[in-house]
Amino acid sequence: MANLEDLLNDLANLEAQHDLDGLRGVREKIVSEHPESDEAVEALYKIGLDFLFRERKLELAIESFREATRRKHPFWSAAARTSLGLCYYHRKQLQLALFELRKVAYADEHSSHSLTALTFIENILREENKMEEVDRVQKDRNIQLHVLIAGAREGENQAELGFYLYQLGVCLIDSGETDEAKTHLAEAKALGPDRLGADLYRSVIDSLNRT
Repeated sequence: MANLEDLLNDLANLEAQHDLDGLRGVREKIVSEHPESDEAVEALYKIGLDFLFRERKLELAIESFREATRRKHPFWSAAARTSLGLCYYHRKQLQLALFELRKVAYADEHSSHSLTALTFIENILREENKMEEVDRVQKDRNIQLHVLIAGAREGENQAELGFYLYQLGVCLIDSGETDEAKTHLAEAKALGPDRLGADLYRSVIDSLNRT
């Protein structure tokens, strides 16, 4: 059996080479030889993504995501459950999709995963023309964002703070509250591109132009 640390080194080298087939093989080995490790959960999630986006094999992606959700990892299982919900939606299983996404969106602790799941729920409900439920989810997303912003301030995580301020600004624009949106987006802009990163900073500027 290969040592886990050696396999992780192999992953790093293959990522640098953009060797997708090699990455897939090493991840499968991590899952089979170190099934109880945190790295196995991450590997299952990324194998699912590979099935979904590279091979276009929805059923195999669902199987991999579902297995990752069973491992109860606080980060990778939540990411896998979000992807699982979206797969169900693309398979036209609306209620099952919303069920899985709500497990993430309304978890005990707010996180970037719960925020992402709420955003997907909102988009799905909007697509299904369930506007009363959209309004309710928007309010829930607004509440979570305020909690996450407060946590980022306490932790002095400027990049995270900027991201959540941007998300709140977009949420407020969507609900027609442009004055409040402008306040939060201006605070995010003041953090600057060095802290936010060029892509997020550009998105903040674009959203400010919408207010």
